[in-house]
Amino acid sequence: MAKRYLINIFLLIAVLCGFSSCEEDPYYDPYEEITYDLCNYVWTDWFVVDGLDCEQQLTFNPDGKGWDTRIYHYPSGRIDREEIPFYWDWDNYYTDILYMDYEDGQTVLKDIWISGRTFECQYNGEWVTFKAY
Repeated sequence: MAKRYLINIFLLIAVLCGFSSCEEDPYYDPYEEITYDLCNYVWTDWFVVDGLDCEQQLTFNPDGKGWDTRIYHYPSGRIDREEIPFYWDWDNYYTDILYMDYEDGQTVLKDIWISGRTFECQYNGEWVTFKAY
């Protein structure tokens, strides 16, 4: 009886060890995952420019196109909206640098970190935190 019990325990341990193997998932692609996260939300940040509150919304599409929407809030209550198209791409499939090509130049986002509904990066040399909406 004890011998059968020990054999069953060893078999159980062998099965459990087999299920907990540490192989990498051959289908896991971090580039694909972060691109999905980037393109799944509208990323919003607030800043002040020329004394006006400005809401910036970045929208990234999986096809490499995007929109930089800036909404300026005047003290009088007036709101101006500017929509600027851009093309974007990762830096040779590294997901910590992203290039945004505008009609009048290029912006580089560096040290990108996306987690949940937060997108942090260096935007034109300044640390910026975008929130997903």
